Amino acid sequence: MRRSVLAVLLPCSLLLSACTTVTPAYKDIGSRSGPCAEGGPDAVAQQFYDYRIAHPGEGITDFSALRPWLSDSLWQVLQDAGRDSATQNAARASDIFASYTGGVDKADVASASTIPNTDARNIPLRVNLNKGSKSWQDEVLMVREGQCWAVDDVRYLGAGAQGVAGSLRQSLERR
Repeated sequence: MRRSVLAVLLPCSLLLSACTTVTPAYKDIGSRSGPCAEGGPDAVAQQFYDYRIAHPGEGITDFSALRPWLSDSLWQVLQDAGRDSATQNAARASDIFASYTGGVDKADVASASTIPNTDARNIPLRVNLNKGSKSWQDEVLMVREGQCWAVDDVRYLGAGAQGVAGSLRQSLERR
């Protein structure tokens, strides 16, 4: 009698445990070689801009502190560009992470909660930026590397954008 009850209960318990398996909100996508900032895409982007505002002098010449917020790919582009003296001189004169070369006093990143696909690999987020009485919008492209969200590019949308380049990556490639 006990064996027949056990024979019935064991498959039922296995079946029930299969029904309660939790699927993660987002799957591990690739890997990341650098340190990671915690949070979703909008939280990480806001942390990045908050750090940039608190440390305005750090551009392409000293960006090691920015590593937790930058994608592996953008990090490599910045390292390569940092070796070029013409790019270093241009970066010292402006904020390469915003359309307006005079820097940023305030940044408000749009919420990612309106994005329906929770398994997205990349998400563009609008950012409202201010410097004194001047205000504009840029767009930050966030990518997921492993379980981390990181800044992969900045699209210059504001008036007086950085020369003819439309994004941070393009501006670095043209210099």
